Amino acid sequence: MKKISQSWQEEDKEELGAARIASIVFTLLGVLAVIPFSAFPTIYEAHGYFHSTLTPPLVVAIFLGVFWKKFTPAAVMSTLIGGVAFMVVGMHYPRPLIEFFAQGTKFDSAHPYIYISALYNLVVCIVVGVLTALTTNTQKQIINKIKRSKNHKTIMGFVIGIVFILLILVVFNIGSLIIMLTLSLVMTILIILSAGYYIKYDEAASTDGLTAWSIKRAKEIFKGRKLNETEGDKVKVSWKIRGGEDDTINFSKIDMKKMKAEPGDLVYISDARKYLGGLKSVHSVYGEPHNEDGNVYITEEHQKRGLFVKDKILIAEKEM
Repeated sequence: MKKISQSWQEEDKEELGAARIASIVFTLLGVLAVIPFSAFPTIYEAHGYFHSTLTPPLVVAIFLGVFWKKFTPAAVMSTLIGGVAFMVVGMHYPRPLIEFFAQGTKFDSAHPYIYISALYNLVVCIVVGVLTALTTNTQKQIINKIKRSKNHKTIMGFVIGIVFILLILVVFNIGSLIIMLTLSLVMTILIILSAGYYIKYDEAASTDGLTAWSIKRAKEIFKGRKLNETEGDKVKVSWKIRGGEDDTINFSKIDMKKMKAEPGDLVYISDARKYLGGLKSVHSVYGEPHNEDGNVYITEEHQKRGLFVKDKILIAEKEM
């Protein structure tokens, strides 16, 4: 029987493995980055170059991903890789590419548009990302044709190889401006197709709770149930330890009514002494209420995590 869903342990194992691989890759990239950045005469210039080259693709990918649910994984990949390729071309050919954005800025051959290049980088990343997102349907048609081929895996493996070769050619600037722009364009198209082929993407499922327009849904996912955002009061209570291992905190019915809380809502409880600034606190879930007004029942784990002191009053409020 085909396995339909993974357990949370399997998902955690996969995510941990991906995190380890990512850590290795980014560490290696950081080491390699020492080579180009060591060529700068001052740390200030290296810092400026770093932000003008690495910040634009990241900002574009994150910003459009948050505010535009049509921004697909292929658009992200094309922005981060294809956009960077066009940025490299701009670095090799500041004239005429960056010069177009440098209105009124004098060209200095020793420092060719170091800072205005950030604007050029931002624009090319936006153009690449937006065009990729707008051509999603065309991409799907091409990818479906490739998948219908008997040798589709071999074809895509060949495409990935070409992408790496083109990236190397662009980085080392092997030709004229027209040639470099053409290579960057071809590489970007191949990256888009590769991302669409390898990455399984369902817009409804993948953007649920992850865009600016679905914040309420994100809260529901975090909480695990419907929201209760009715404003309530804070209450001060004495605490007692109860048995059991469930991660809930039990208030009286009257105290819960004051807080406008229901079982299952999220609660924040902390030491009531203001000068502690919430250093001694825990986040938890409301459990079933009791009839002892002014008292709250917590577990030993809550007490240890919150570093609560015996006989010291706590203050609680509903989060959602």
